[in-house]
Amino acid sequence: MQQININELKPHPRNNEFFDDMTGDAWNAFKESISTSGIVEPIVVTQDMVIVSGHQRIRAAKELGLSTIMVDIGKYENDDKVLKDLIETNIRQRGIGNTNPVKLGRCIKELERIYGVREGSAGKSEPKLSDGNIFNQSDIAEMIGISVDTLNNYKKLTELIPELEDLVDTGILAPTTALALVKYMSPSEQEEFVKSMDITKKITKGQVQQYIDKIKQLENDN
Repeated sequence: MQQININELKPHPRNNEFFDDMTGDAWNAFKESISTSGIVEPIVVTQDMVIVSGHQRIRAAKELGLSTIMVDIGKYENDDKVLKDLIETNIRQRGIGNTNPVKLGRCIKELERIYGVREGSAGKSEPKLSDGNIFNQSDIAEMIGISVDTLNNYKKLTELIPELEDLVDTGILAPTTALALVKYMSPSEQEEFVKSMDITKKITKGQVQQYIDKIKQLENDN
């Protein structure tokens, strides 16, 4: 552990790919907690001062005008070890309720890649990390606190085109509605769907089902 100038710390280049910044009341409460109680959990960084765990704490500290901060410098053998800790610590600290559903799907897929979990396989994978950890889908689901079926649904959301990802992020499209959509539509059909809908107001599951039925009818006619 050592005290570091806060400006020496660098965000992980892929952090925003997997996690959103906290906002609104949750962010204000988080900042207030740090203002009154300080940073309880140490910031974890690599030898190169890249943040592994603590992006939101660093952000809050900067807004509160702190110039130095205590960090724990980890020793990482490779980028996958860094990424594993980045994803796992953030999931545990934030909880599923604070996680963007599409980005949680990315987290799951990346953890499966790192742990060597084979697609569609319930069996144990061969360890790809030097610590010898062997995970399957059930282990990752248990870590997050969800079922394997829910885990696979989150992964499915990563197949949404960017325009639909944005609609999920803004609440126009509920994750469950988006899931029904992505299961039946190709990327090109998703693009046509976006063009045909009024995306200024909430899209219902019924509207999605009507569009899917229309596609199926056209396929039958052809």
